[in-house]
Amino acid sequence: MAAESKIKTPRMVTAPRRSGHPDIDDRSDVLVFVGRDQKDVSALGHAQNVARAFGGHLVLLRVVTPPADDTGPIDPVDWDIKKRTALKCLERLAQSLDKKNGKVEVCLLEGQCVDQIPACTEARKGDIAAVLRSRDDGRWPISDTIGGVLNSHSAAILMIPDSARKSAQQGVRRILVPIDGSTCSESALPRAVALAKSENAELMLCHVTPEPGLTKFGVMDSKAMELHSQVTKRNTNAGRAHLNRITNSLAHYNLKISSRIVPGGDARRALIQTAKQEGADFLVMATHGQSGHGDVPVGDVASFVLDRADIPVLMVRCRMKDADRHATGAVTSVGIRQPTGTEA
Repeated sequence: MAAESKIKTPRMVTAPRRSGHPDIDDRSDVLVFVGRDQKDVSALGHAQNVARAFGGHLVLLRVVTPPADDTGPIDPVDWDIKKRTALKCLERLAQSLDKKNGKVEVCLLEGQCVDQIPACTEARKGDIAAVLRSRDDGRWPISDTIGGVLNSHSAAILMIPDSARKSAQQGVRRILVPIDGSTCSESALPRAVALAKSENAELMLCHVTPEPGLTKFGVMDSKAMELHSQVTKRNTNAGRAHLNRITNSLAHYNLKISSRIVPGGDARRALIQTAKQEGADFLVMATHGQSGHGDVPVGDVASFVLDRADIPVLMVRCRMKDADRHATGAVTSVGIRQPTGTEA
């Protein structure tokens, strides 16, 4: 057997995929990419909750990779044993999950994570790519599996920290949704509403007001301080009014909705702090807000939140219209090379 990969995608759904939420056109399965050494799946209850909220089910996948230091042909017997071992591991993980929360499927992919995960999610763009992560000295390492998920073509990305085991059993009670005033940030609202309805959870809208920027040259006289105060007040009032409009527009869902205005500062750290202070146990956000750069997997704020959040984060892909794109949005990275034998 040659050291080349042939993608095996999970079972494709041919029937119309409708979710239970009127603002979400398609049903979404949650594709959880499991690492080689993944043993503790107690936090996977969150992935099951998300799948149920969007009318889908859970799929556990593992990428079986060739030896990193072996450039020659792979022994077919060794390869078959490796695949059988990986499949049994997935089946054990699936059996340990609560079947009352929905159907669980398992699937193997063969090749490199950087190739196979994006190729799999490209074939299932309406589904959600998910991964479990653990911390190392307060930060979470980006493994090959996590890197593949971040660079996937899925409709959304779900990152579940291993510290979320307890909340996975208790269910979601409060969902934090950052709103920065951009159309892109509000694209996450339908997903957040669907999850809140399914979990009977509170929806908390959060807006971090931008810090008024004044040049440091010269003396901060009373006139400059007054200008700073006026702009701060204007930003706070505008943010509160916008969150009120969103709250009113969602009133017909009969959800418990609250809002928080966080004073100007670093939006990234403000979101982490707000989630802790308000006891949020889930965060739903768009991957790109005001920056709108389409050539990176996730935006700066989303990347920071993923690195430090102790709760699950669902990042919704922002699909902007051409007229709404940032001036640099047309700049794209070179595409990922497809595995040998998978070309159209």
